[in-house]
Amino acid sequence: MISGTRTFRRVTCRGFFYLALLAIANAFGCFDMWQSSACWAQQTVTVYPGQSLQALVNQYPQGTTFSLTSGEYRLQSVQPQSYDSFVGQPGAVVSGAALLTNFWQSGSYWVSWAQVSQQASYPGQCEAATPACIYPEDLFFNSSPKQRVNSLSAVGPGTWYLDYSTGDVYMGDNPNGYTVEISELPYAFYGGATSVTISNLIVEKYACLAQAGAIDGSGGSNYWSIDSNEVRYNHGTGIRTGTGMFVNGNNVHNNGQLGVGGGGNSVLITSNQIYYNNFAGYSYYWEAGGSKLANVQDLTFEYNSTYGNYGPGFWVDINSQNVTVNGNQFNSNTEAAILSEISNNVTISSNYIWNDGYNPDGTGIWYGAGILISDSTNVSVYFNSVANCMDGIGGILSSRGDGPDGQPYTLQNVNVNSNWVTQYTGYAAGIVIEGSGYDNSVYTSWNNQFQSNTWYLGNQNGAYFYWMGYPMTLAQYGATLVAETVPTGTILTAFPNSNSPTRRAGPDASSGTYALSVPPVI
Repeated sequence: MISGTRTFRRVTCRGFFYLALLAIANAFGCFDMWQSSACWAQQTVTVYPGQSLQALVNQYPQGTTFSLTSGEYRLQSVQPQSYDSFVGQPGAVVSGAALLTNFWQSGSYWVSWAQVSQQASYPGQCEAATPACIYPEDLFFNSSPKQRVNSLSAVGPGTWYLDYSTGDVYMGDNPNGYTVEISELPYAFYGGATSVTISNLIVEKYACLAQAGAIDGSGGSNYWSIDSNEVRYNHGTGIRTGTGMFVNGNNVHNNGQLGVGGGGNSVLITSNQIYYNNFAGYSYYWEAGGSKLANVQDLTFEYNSTYGNYGPGFWVDINSQNVTVNGNQFNSNTEAAILSEISNNVTISSNYIWNDGYNPDGTGIWYGAGILISDSTNVSVYFNSVANCMDGIGGILSSRGDGPDGQPYTLQNVNVNSNWVTQYTGYAAGIVIEGSGYDNSVYTSWNNQFQSNTWYLGNQNGAYFYWMGYPMTLAQYGATLVAETVPTGTILTAFPNSNSPTRRAGPDASSGTYALSVPPVI
């Protein structure tokens, strides 16, 4: 009895001890007793410019909050520990660029030197006008990127060339009087840690490759929170997603390839400004623009404002599943505001799209639309306003091979209903077939339906619909469909057929902006 009583007392005291620890942990926001380092670190370290972020991360336990005071943290690259937080005070800038301060003249060039090395190969496909887009280093005069060229003989005003063998930087403009920087480091934050928070920072000028991000959670990370940052002037992607990533309230602009990209499961991208991305001139048929995610499962993209990107505003690709695109605003993106390609179970709802989807390569549905569905199945498109785009809402059927289930990618079960479409030129809606070997099943028996939409057209007799392989008027279009799919939308107003935007074929490499002539939205 005496032994049993002592055992009971020991267990009881131990239980009270753990209960007390749990109460303390809960008071500080730690609810998982097994995440001990995260729960017990709970300390904030104030960081000043000139300190090494990685050295501090290595010094302190996981779960530490690093508070970055105002100033520039140049040439910093951080692999966080799990549960770490990096919080910027106003004016905190994390930069991957080195300052160039020593210049000399060689003939018609100004020359400096950078510490860089050449890789064996570089991913990506470039536009014809920007053949050096694949190289990740960028040169900035007062934070404006210069256009890189592939040879010394091509250097002229507004351009520059890097000789990897010597590190010499040849410039076609006089650098004196400017702040001149060259991006050198590939990542600001990267790695496979869990539950990392990055907030209130300016993250800029990282030499990330195409399909890599300055903030890069694609290396096996889980549940990163990227909140209220400005992410700009990075060569590849501004923010690269991983599983469970929460991307909220960021200003993501003037990145070289994409604003936001990646993959993973359970990704939420919300309330961001995503604009003027792809200044490097990657081919938007390959991968460039505002946001592109591939092989992603359970993705929500909502309440974002996406505009002026040289490529689609939002693009989901390659067997992505369970995607929701809701409540966003899009305008002045190239090829499409929203593009769903070889994906399944996609909902596109309550978006406001105007002056979008224009493509210098052509004007038909093959080339772009406000909402473009390419070889995707189980897609619902409803309650969207699509105004003054190159084309309104379109579908493409083409030969895209087989998905992981061994079945070919097709265009089936696309339900377009209760949308408002304003169209002066081009097509308001329709489906096109690319290539041979297809009959009319995509129109007649694959359950692709346009119903209960409202059409605002410039000409009541115009051929604004593409169906059964032909341009059609609204009356002809409705007459070709079976009764349950006849669109009930009607022409409410006629507008002049001259109010479409024009855009140049690519970004202005000297400023990273776009030349647009945008008509008023009706």
